Parts: sequence; C-alpha cells; structure tokens
Amino acid sequence: MSAVSDRRATDNFAHLDAIGRATQAEVMCVPAEFIDNEPGSVSDLATKVVFGDLWNRPGLTVRERRIVTLTVLAMLQANQVHGPLHAKAALDSGDLTEDELREMAAQIAYYAGWPIATAFEWTVDKVTGKKTEVEDL
Repeated sequence: MSAVSDRRATDNFAHLDAIGRATQAEVMCVPAEFIDNEPGSVSDLATKVVFGDLWNRPGLTVRERRIVTLTVLAMLQANQVHGPLHAKAALDSGDLTEDELREMAAQIAYYAGWPIATAFEWTVDKVTGKKTEVEDL
C-alpha cells in the first residue's frame, strides 16, 4: 500500500465524529439519526471538521456563526440547498428571526449588491413559505 493509500485509509478526524454529529444535529435542527454519512465523503468531513471543530471553537457564539455563514452563503448565491438549510435552521433554533434575516438582506444589498440581496431574501421567503419556488413561476 502506498503512503497516499495509507493516509486515505486512516481517518484523521475520527475523534471529531461524535461531537460533530451532535453539533450538526443541534445547529441544523435535525435529529441526530438523520446524520448518516459515507465514511470519507465530503459530508463526513463536513460533519467532523466543520461541525465537530469549527462550530465548537471559542470566540463566536452559534448565533454569530450563523450570521457569518448566512452572509457567506448569500454572497455565493447558494440559495438552492445550503442557504435554505441554514436559514431554516436559524429560524427553527430561534437564533434569528425572520425580521433579522430580512435586515441582513438589506445590509447585504448595500455591501454586496441588490441581486445578491434579492436572492438571499428569496431564500428567506422560501423557508418562511412566503413565495413559491422560482421553478414554479
């Protein structure tokens, strides 16, 4: 077995699995049993590294991390999957209100542009049931 194969066979982040699953369930407001990733997959790495480590670092609260995450997702126009998932989790957890999400859209409009802010606000509309999907129009 080559050195590269040995590294791939070793899960360097296994110690973060339990805390990652618990944190992901809490942050995303889903039952822990829904978090079932193929070992070594991108989802598995996200659970272990993003939720097991990053979301547990000191310095920012979960609420503050949500604001940063939602702002970055808005900038990336990630309004198909990750934006709605995180916006819904922010609302479901009570960390952010619909009014606060809409105020974020206003702030984003001035710093990132109106199309990006409008796409983010559409994401808020989608998760709050205020508008239909673009595909439904």
